[in-house]
Amino acid sequence: SGRFMERCKSREFGGNRLTLSIGIASFPENAGDWKGLFELADRNLYSAKRHGRDQIGTFKEGEKGLIIPTEEIIGREEEIATAKRFIDPIFSGNGGTVCISGEVGVGKTRLVNEIARDADLENIPFLSSNLSATTKSIPYYPIREVLRAIVLRTMVLRTIVDKKGTDITREIPRAYQIELAKIVPELSDKSKGSDEHIFMVDKFRLFEGVRRLLELQCVKEPLLICIDNSHWADDGSLELFHYLVRTLRDNPVFFLLIYRVEEVGNSSLQRILQLMGRECLYEEINLEALKTANVARMLSLIIDGNPSLELTNYIYRETGGNPFFIEELMKSLESNGALFLDNNEWVFDRSKEVVIPYSLEDVVERKLSMMNSEAHNLLEYAAVIGREFDFALLRDVTKMNEGHLFDLMDGILEVRLLKESGGERYCFSEDIIREIIYKEINEAKLKHYHEIVGEELSRLHKDRIPEIVEELSNHFFISGNKERAIKYSIVAGDKAKASYANRDAIRFYTRAIKYLPKSKVKNREIKEIESLRNRANVLNLIGENEKAIGDLKEAIKKAKVIRDKKEEADCLIASCKAYLYIARYNDAIKKVKRALEIYKELKDKRGETKCLNYIGVAYWYLDEYKDALEFYQSSLKIAKELSDREGEAMALGNIAINYWNLGKYHKALKYYKNSLEITKEIGNRQTEGIAYNNIGLIYATLSNYSKALEYYENSLAITKEIGARAIEASSLNNIGIIYADRSEYHKALEYYDSSLKITKEISDRKVEAMNLNNIGVSYCNLGEYSTSLKYCKSSLKIAKDIGDRKTEAESLIGIGNTYLEANNFPNAKKYYSKAYSIAREIESKPLLADISLVTASLFIEKNDLTEAKKRLKQGVSLALELNAKRMKAEGLCLSGRLYTKEKKWDNAEPSFSQSAEIFKRLKNRFELAKVYYYQGLMFKESGDKINSKKYFTKATKTFKKLGAKGWILKVEKTFP
Repeated sequence: SGRFMERCKSREFGGNRLTLSIGIASFPENAGDWKGLFELADRNLYSAKRHGRDQIGTFKEGEKGLIIPTEEIIGREEEIATAKRFIDPIFSGNGGTVCISGEVGVGKTRLVNEIARDADLENIPFLSSNLSATTKSIPYYPIREVLRAIVLRTMVLRTIVDKKGTDITREIPRAYQIELAKIVPELSDKSKGSDEHIFMVDKFRLFEGVRRLLELQCVKEPLLICIDNSHWADDGSLELFHYLVRTLRDNPVFFLLIYRVEEVGNSSLQRILQLMGRECLYEEINLEALKTANVARMLSLIIDGNPSLELTNYIYRETGGNPFFIEELMKSLESNGALFLDNNEWVFDRSKEVVIPYSLEDVVERKLSMMNSEAHNLLEYAAVIGREFDFALLRDVTKMNEGHLFDLMDGILEVRLLKESGGERYCFSEDIIREIIYKEINEAKLKHYHEIVGEELSRLHKDRIPEIVEELSNHFFISGNKERAIKYSIVAGDKAKASYANRDAIRFYTRAIKYLPKSKVKNREIKEIESLRNRANVLNLIGENEKAIGDLKEAIKKAKVIRDKKEEADCLIASCKAYLYIARYNDAIKKVKRALEIYKELKDKRGETKCLNYIGVAYWYLDEYKDALEFYQSSLKIAKELSDREGEAMALGNIAINYWNLGKYHKALKYYKNSLEITKEIGNRQTEGIAYNNIGLIYATLSNYSKALEYYENSLAITKEIGARAIEASSLNNIGIIYADRSEYHKALEYYDSSLKITKEISDRKVEAMNLNNIGVSYCNLGEYSTSLKYCKSSLKIAKDIGDRKTEAESLIGIGNTYLEANNFPNAKKYYSKAYSIAREIESKPLLADISLVTASLFIEKNDLTEAKKRLKQGVSLALELNAKRMKAEGLCLSGRLYTKEKKWDNAEPSFSQSAEIFKRLKNRFELAKVYYYQGLMFKESGDKINSKKYFTKATKTFKKLGAKGWILKVEKTFP
């Protein structure tokens, strides 16, 4: 690769020289399949490009770290081009000046360094002086630095240095030499007896001496002179600079002046710039913060990868696009564990608390020190209001005169702490600035500020309180106003829960729960129980099940204390739902049966129907369909007695699901259609959407895919209309399953991805895990094994995190299947064993059947026919009990493979034929093609070359249509 790059460098293409970057990955060291290998090589290519020109990117495990500072300057292409255009006249003997301005950290110095490194300028001397607050008291400090640089340069080059010393001023009149030596002793010649006792500087002679020295130097070569942080220059230096800029315009000396815009106001530099501006002595380049796209690009260089949208948006919001702030915040994220490497990929954990770096605090403190006490108080009020605020609210909160307030705001805008956002609205330049100011407010003052802001907000928006209820909750919670904090937090929690803003909902309910015990709110105990139950519902949805169960235990305990049986029963039902979610079915039954006893005691028939339905669901999960049916029918009977149409619809739907599992599909359809009619009648759109979705499931089982899609689409239309995101995600996932069952994997992936996007948005981690596993299974069938493992393992991690044992087992099976297809038998066995343990633990017959069949396949591949027969027998027995046609067909195919191993051709052939017929009826082309492959293998083993070729050809055609790369290779390897 290196030789190839060198040859490319040495040649011209159409008069142009090209640079070359290369990405390399090796098989099998870096990846086990073509897609994984190509993706890694592509990633290494972009890594090479991110590190500059002419680079080779190779796979380096464990060597990744944040690259700060970045090797490439970002988002300044236009400014660099403009600066070079201004500097170009230096090559024809003319000078000039460019002022580079911008706020602290925006990249002014780096821009100038990038300009100086340009190929056209790299041979021109770059003389610079970097000032600071401590150098301001040193007269002519920047000029001293520049002259010393000239002395050093001439000494090194030996161009105008004699053997006796460093006298480079012999062509300058003696009077000027004396003045120069006063500020730069290195320029003195003791042999000539300079007037050392005279310390006063003659300004005219000094100015003229510096001018003549620079004029002499630029005769030999052009000069670039840079004064960095020129806002800290002393008055004498600024006057001298003005003089040099004016008098050296016709000489090849170019000046670069760098300053911070927030430091210039009413300073000596501003006066000099005004004078120079009147004479048109300089051009100006003002650097602004980076836009979002350039922030993303900068982050990609820092992490040497593609940053997530969440990380990019967070960094942009916090830093406002300031490059220095970006680098410091990224370092802080890493040190605080909010940014970490997982499988060589950077992961951003937004839940981790981030400590603001001291370097950024110092920058903000410096800006704040320029403000008077009134402006400082104003900024504190603004920080309490939020990142963005309205001028009218700030005026009402501070009680300031409007004109005076505008004057203060102008001063704050000048130092870039705030910026205008249109329509008399303002915002902080960066979120970090607001956080630093807010953090510095003492506790007593902070409570007072929040109380005032909350009062003014509620007064100004009294007719639309629901729109600002979240802000009111925040202000009154921090102010310590318990009653109002509780009131607004409960409403805000309900609002967030309804819109799937789950983390926000938890935060608001937590506030209410914190303040309720010691408050004087009416029905305090009931509100506390309800808040605990609502928080538990949200925790359950996002997979924090143990916390949810803990909340419900606390709520039940409180209900018992106040002897409220109704609340106790409602919390027991919520506990049942939580236990069902994590496959602890027996615990769920225990809770709901206790709730049933209470409802019977209270003679609450509606509560009874609810309990009976949940008991049925628990038995359904345990595959005890007859017991489940009994409870559903009892629920239906009571609902009819009460004319409870909603309860009736629920019971009918559950009975339908039960018949579906029993394989009585037409009976299931009948019950579900009755349920659908009732939901339409009572106008319950959400239940109607669920009914359409579940009828689609039944049609899918009957392999009536067109009818299934029709019902799924109806469900999708309703759920989109009413904003029922969870049901929408479920319908999208089910449509994906339809296309996967029809072996249209690319289309299936589109629907799975859409479903996954919603589940992430609403934090439904259970369905997210299911989506990821479905995606992994599709990639496995397409022969993209590394991608398959990535998705299945992500699914497994979530399932473990939330305690969902059923999805955990399904993910383990998905991983095992992928390893089996990739011929990695030890890993396949390991994951199947884990899945089997879970399936036995939760007593899931479908899972046990599935695992028995796939492990039978594994043992056939390993030629362990005794163990294969044992597992096959278990799997087929369970498949027949469940009336699962797909599993029955898989069992027949496995029987054919076993008979092939035993050379029992007469038994193998009908097994394959029966399996193929079932898969044809199910329209599962992928499984059908697998049967053709194994059938072809059987004929090959038996010596029937004609039939062998026939079935291998049929298998190959189908696999190619499906894009199943792994299976195409397998067929071609077996039958070249």
